[in-house]
Amino acid sequence: MVSIKEIAKYTGASPTTVSNVIHGRTGKVSQEKFQQIQAALEKFNYSEQMAGRILANNGSRIIGLIIQDNIGLTDREFSNPYVGELTQAIEYHVRKQGYYLMYHKSQSFDESLRVMQSWQMEGVILSGVQPRELAQWYQHLKTPAIFLDVFQDETVDVAAEICNVGLDDKVAAAKMTAYLIQAGHREIAFLSRGKSERWQGVDAQRRDGVLQEMRDHGLPVTTVCQGMPKYFSEIEAWLDAFIQRRFDGKTVLFFASDLLAALALSRIQGAGLTIPDDISVVGFDGNILSRFASPKLTTISQDVNLKAEKALTMLFQKINLEPILARNILISGSLIEGETVKQLLSK
Repeated sequence: MVSIKEIAKYTGASPTTVSNVIHGRTGKVSQEKFQQIQAALEKFNYSEQMAGRILANNGSRIIGLIIQDNIGLTDREFSNPYVGELTQAIEYHVRKQGYYLMYHKSQSFDESLRVMQSWQMEGVILSGVQPRELAQWYQHLKTPAIFLDVFQDETVDVAAEICNVGLDDKVAAAKMTAYLIQAGHREIAFLSRGKSERWQGVDAQRRDGVLQEMRDHGLPVTTVCQGMPKYFSEIEAWLDAFIQRRFDGKTVLFFASDLLAALALSRIQGAGLTIPDDISVVGFDGNILSRFASPKLTTISQDVNLKAEKALTMLFQKINLEPILARNILISGSLIEGETVKQLLSK
């Protein structure tokens, strides 16, 4: 097997830079050099068995939580409270089983797989995996694994083999949309990051729930989906322009996350507008931002602790070679009524 020094010589990088890429410390590595080193690691099938050297031969007792988030790492985005809540909930249930949690945020499938193999993880929770990557994971994955928020209808070829725990996002988004329509809103915008035609995973599911409910009520949907910039460093300027356009005639903004909704609350009120009198705003997730926002945010709440508990129960069933009765568990979301929706019709 090749060494770090040999990879460094092959790529023209320093051994330290190669080591940083291997272990996910890529903040100071250029994108070009990162891709060059990644290609070399894949070419030579590099895998450093660190856990085997550090720990006894009785199993590493390491459970991995790997979140694939290339955009977040590129933009150095570390403020999403959902990730913090999920990590703490998973760590709690891992510790109850006498195991240790290793958290890693990854830029790619190859990096995720290499980190998992290097540390000889006994099991892994995978989040942020895109549908197009599932076939790769299924082909290469030898470690017991549970996916979070992967949708079976997008992965027909391997659906029966994938174990997934997630929120029933489509139904939950439809529930929120029905609430808004009942309040008299007909001009609804659903907003998330990236171009709307490229939304995948939870964004696509939540979008589909909104559109289905609006169609069921005979409402037009051609201008419902609003794609925002991918990077948070660009979103504030986009929101300011949207505010200047008076929200393109929309009466309510349905954001795909509480993080985006909380940012919008700040920019809208900073522009001198009042919520919900001038514009209604709702979010999705029910995290700490929705509870402490002013005014209190109307949102869809998901039970992150329940998601973690279900995922770890299923993972240890796989580790212990126990039968798994349900491979796709979807948790219901709850509508939390705050103070950010104007009632255009009396209840």
